[in-house]
Amino acid sequence: MKPDVSVIIPNYNCIDYLAKCIDSIVMQKNILVEIIIIDDGSTDGSVDWIEHEQKTVPQIVLIKQSRQGVVNARNLAIEKAQSEYIAFLDADDYWCEDKLFSQFNYMKKNIDCVLSFTDYMHITEDGKEIIKCFEYWPEANFSKSKSLINDYKTFDDALSKLMYANVVGTSTVMVRRSAIIEAGCFDNKLTSASDLDCWLKLANIGNVAYSQQCAMHYLMRSNSITANRLNRLTAMVEIVNRNIKNLSFLENAKVKARINECYGEFYREVGKRGKALMCSQKAFYLFPHKRNFKHLLYDLKSLVGNK
Repeated sequence: MKPDVSVIIPNYNCIDYLAKCIDSIVMQKNILVEIIIIDDGSTDGSVDWIEHEQKTVPQIVLIKQSRQGVVNARNLAIEKAQSEYIAFLDADDYWCEDKLFSQFNYMKKNIDCVLSFTDYMHITEDGKEIIKCFEYWPEANFSKSKSLINDYKTFDDALSKLMYANVVGTSTVMVRRSAIIEAGCFDNKLTSASDLDCWLKLANIGNVAYSQQCAMHYLMRSNSITANRLNRLTAMVEIVNRNIKNLSFLENAKVKARINECYGEFYREVGKRGKALMCSQKAFYLFPHKRNFKHLLYDLKSLVGNK
């Protein structure tokens, strides 16, 4: 029987997280899924574990590739997917049990929607909750209506908002297979941020929707945050330049503020306090809001306190 949703999981040496990830898919209610795991040359025993798991979870489809990266892994899985509806889940993340059904039903009923996403919780490696994504990005102006907590709503002005508010967690996303193929899938020429680039391409060809349901737990792995940030920033600048002609003057300022905020975070992490302060000043000047103000105060205190 054809699955309702194809779930795509890229994997590279995530054996410690796979069981919880796959369990969160299997426990989804009232929906048929196929689970496409693209293993990218793991050396930690992941493949043996997945092959053993296939005996009890026949929905698993294992595809092996040799160190071609997450972008190629996702693109290959999209090509192989049997369903028109594709959900993404990283191997170290996991879903809440009622995530897929409402998302699938919304997209099935709203044929103009090419991309949908939900709120999610950032968690530490020992399972402690940090902050919800939508709470961190109030400038995205999500509806505060309690009646919408588990419902989906059109994300107005998606193209500009997605560039200045990092609200889409890849592991919350569902897309139409036909639409993502039309958009060109994920760009393997980018050094990072191919997910953001893909969401923007989809926003150019159809509607985007969101739910305030906190439907995913996103693991903040300490060994990957700073190391990947500079690559992502370089790619973000390129992606913004591709889309900047579509923005108004105010939207342009918000996007530039976001990029300065990101550079400030990077410089803060590597101990370059002066550069961090310069970036937080620019960000607050271009688009003043509470989070930028907190960063600015922190950088000022940090610089003064070390003199």
